[in-house]
Amino acid sequence: MKTHWKKKVSDPNFIGEGDFQEGEEKVLTIERVRIDETVTTAEGKSKKQVVHWKEPGNKPMILNVARSKNIEKVAGSGYFEDWPGVQVQLYIEHGIKAFGEVVSAVRVRPYKPRTQRTEPLPPCADCGGTISPAMEKTAEWMAAYTTKKYGKPLCADCAVKRKAAEAEQNKEENIASSDSDE
Repeated sequence: MKTHWKKKVSDPNFIGEGDFQEGEEKVLTIERVRIDETVTTAEGKSKKQVVHWKEPGNKPMILNVARSKNIEKVAGSGYFEDWPGVQVQLYIEHGIKAFGEVVSAVRVRPYKPRTQRTEPLPPCADCGGTISPAMEKTAEWMAAYTTKKYGKPLCADCAVKRKAAEAEQNKEENIASSDSDE
């Protein structure tokens, strides 16, 4: 396995590209934001706003305008004091023009992290079977869609049967209404 120089040479104190595997995204929870924390970077010592994480083993992140704006979107507040407890999703964006160079940077997704469902899906309300992925949609999507459309979670087979039954009922109603028009 090869070792990229950024894994060894990057800032050992703050999160950076070298802390991510290729394509990796990290979901982290803000523990606190330290305002005017003295940090030492390549530019020297300065005071910065720094996010510290609840999850151990993750380096703090120095805030910039782009990161702060996206955390504000996720948190629903621009106030640092409202950010503890907020989960954010970090990723690496390549090809950013900064300081006369094209670089890669840690970015914050502008939406809440997409997390795995922790509670099991309910069974199909008609047959009692498991709701599975179907028609290139996830099982979660199927359950939500059928609950919205039919008022109960349904598996794909039962949803197709319901749709056919509705079509048949509409056909009969159309025939009955056309008979009464005569």
